[in-house]
Amino acid sequence: MDFPTALLPAAGASRRMGRPKLLLPLGDSTILGSLVAAYRAAGIERIVIVAAPDLAELHEWVDREGLTLAINPAPERGMLSSIWAGLETLGAPESWSGPLLLSPADLPALRPDTIRRVIAALRSGALLAQPRYEGRNGHPLGIAASLLPEIFTLDLARGLKQLRERHAAQLVELDVDDAGAVLDVDTPEDFRALELRR
Repeated sequence: MDFPTALLPAAGASRRMGRPKLLLPLGDSTILGSLVAAYRAAGIERIVIVAAPDLAELHEWVDREGLTLAINPAPERGMLSSIWAGLETLGAPESWSGPLLLSPADLPALRPDTIRRVIAALRSGALLAQPRYEGRNGHPLGIAASLLPEIFTLDLARGLKQLRERHAAQLVELDVDDAGAVLDVDTPEDFRALELRR
């Protein structure tokens, strides 16, 4: 795995949206399809979608798109459990040689150039790289291959925040002019606002 892999946790219940949200139509695509297109435009070929077991429509979409599907059998444990499930699809940790790009699956306005900047920071030696928009931490979080096994040592209750805390001195923050790095879609209001931006 020399090239970057994108891992997109998509196992949430969409409770605040009131219905499954990732395949809602957006422009000529969907919420998740727009994000996948950004990763592909940035040159990412391996994209792992982590879904709950009962989301058959999403499973079928992932298959049609030629993406890798990982199943989180207990997504109520939180996003870190989905990250673990996604990493397990990549084989044994000793075989991982490329960095990981991690973002929630509901960031349809993320720009390919932001993804490319994170990749460039990792290739320049950063262990962690993260975009920032107007002072807010954004996505994707880039994680060097050498740190990936450590993710399995993290506490579910605290999540990936622990990794950033442990390696704060090695975190490269990238100021970007890309609101899409922070614009996730959690509520019907978020979705309507996003539609108006397009």
